[in-house]
Amino acid sequence: MSEFLVNITGSGPAAATMKIWAGIALLGVLGFVLGFALNQGSICTVIATRELVSEKRPARFIVLVEGAVLAALVYAILKASPTMPQGWLPLAYLVPAAMLFGLGTYLNGACVFGSVGHIGNGEIDFGFAFLGIFAVFYAESLFDLVPDQPPTSASLPVGPALIALALLAVLALRFGVSRRSESNFMRLTLSMGAIGITFTLVAIFEPGFSITAPIGSIVSIPVAGAVISVCMFAGSFASARFMRRRFTLKWPTVKTAVRRTLAGTLMGLGALLIPGGNDTLLMIGLPMGAWQAVLAYVLFVATLAVLIAKFGSMAKSWSCGDTKR
Repeated sequence: MSEFLVNITGSGPAAATMKIWAGIALLGVLGFVLGFALNQGSICTVIATRELVSEKRPARFIVLVEGAVLAALVYAILKASPTMPQGWLPLAYLVPAAMLFGLGTYLNGACVFGSVGHIGNGEIDFGFAFLGIFAVFYAESLFDLVPDQPPTSASLPVGPALIALALLAVLALRFGVSRRSESNFMRLTLSMGAIGITFTLVAIFEPGFSITAPIGSIVSIPVAGAVISVCMFAGSFASARFMRRRFTLKWPTVKTAVRRTLAGTLMGLGALLIPGGNDTLLMIGLPMGAWQAVLAYVLFVATLAVLIAKFGSMAKSWSCGDTKR
């Protein structure tokens, strides 16, 4: 991002200060739009998997794939390489980590994306999930429990034209399966479009950003992670108010707080050992064509699907127009 801002602000002490503030403002705007879109579209892997397993409705799951393809298109257009802040750990870590992450998201009732959306709705108990995630990453930063892996990046194997065609194909597939059972095609399209673009831009400007890894992010602006997070949750709050014209905080019970914290701890452990949660896998790992990302995401979703098929799930979309006709 530094080179991008230098072209705008020039050089010198005053320009350097302006560059910092311009960078913070840009990241804040991107974070706000990301949070707004997550809440607007009820974007969540748990909801998508439940609809697929329990109701045989694949549209919301397809839109997650759509987001990964869109992210790849943004990388290709900007000629940027997707970068993992830490390289992939061996399979001995990755496989159980993906399953742990799936178990954590099931207990939480929402993935990382979905938790941001729920908090915007006033369900502040989902904040305890982030507390659990934070605790895991903070403990690892203190005791250095996980082997360090150097950052890894990869150029996209195909150009923007082919990726654009793939994106159109995924859109056409989702439109085909949505015609008779869904009434939210445009809402999901716009929401996932905003998520794919904003998350990818943040990942390009600030390599190391991840919703699941607030500790140890590699950011050039010291307060960047905090600004993005605050603005992201503010965007989710704004979206909920925009949709409902009202807002009510739902205070958690002790039982709920304990469950969300435990779920967040499991999610944090999984994200630490993969490394990366569903946000990193979808928007960085899959666009870079990493087989580790494919394997981790498949295992994560498979774990979710088995648990939902066996025990059921109460996870459901909160967006207007997201019900079956």
